[in-house]
Amino acid sequence: MIRSTALSDQLHTLLCKRIVAGEIAPGERMPAESQIADEFGVSRTVVREAIARLRSDGLVMTRPGLGAFVAESLQALPFRLAASGEDTRTYVRELFELRLGLEAEGAALAAERGTPEQVRAVGTAIDAMVAAMEQGRDGVQEDFQFHRAIAECTNNSVYRNFLAFLERHLREQLTITRHNSRQAGRLSDVEAEHRSIYDAIRRGDADGAREAARAHLRSGIQRLESFGQAG
Repeated sequence: MIRSTALSDQLHTLLCKRIVAGEIAPGERMPAESQIADEFGVSRTVVREAIARLRSDGLVMTRPGLGAFVAESLQALPFRLAASGEDTRTYVRELFELRLGLEAEGAALAAERGTPEQVRAVGTAIDAMVAAMEQGRDGVQEDFQFHRAIAECTNNSVYRNFLAFLERHLREQLTITRHNSRQAGRLSDVEAEHRSIYDAIRRGDADGAREAARAHLRSGIQRLESFGQAG
């Protein structure tokens, strides 16, 4: 399994699951930093970062001199995405399915609304991604810049913000699938699919951009099923 998330992210997810499952009851004091650090084999700095995120989520509150306590009410539990158990393959497929509707319509909006300068940025991102892969790098950063450039073309602030929310999850997915696409010899397919989306956006063809984006993501799912995480 390839993991790109920081230790604090992983610890935050584990502690969040315990709180939501009621293993640490509302109003109950959180275990001491040293206890959590020993249990999970991480530093106390990592524990503090995870607790700080739980506090910003509204799941934990701190009391001066007493420590951290689980919030009395979890009604404000934030929406988040997390891999289901250790089944990374299922997680990657579910992200593809989420992206199908989101990115297909985003590509259509980009074709309708993107300015010439914004559209050029989409093409530049593809060239950078291909150059990175030819140099033996994974091109994940450049690939995500491609998606970010399309989001800019939508000129829709909500779309841009939601993509930013998804960024960590998409980076993890792209890291996994890019590695396996290389192993399966399918990088040329990935490049062609990206260029098909760009060409439709450049032409101002909303229907074509929508279908190209859907085809790219469907192909990703097919490669996942055929090659075991190749996308």
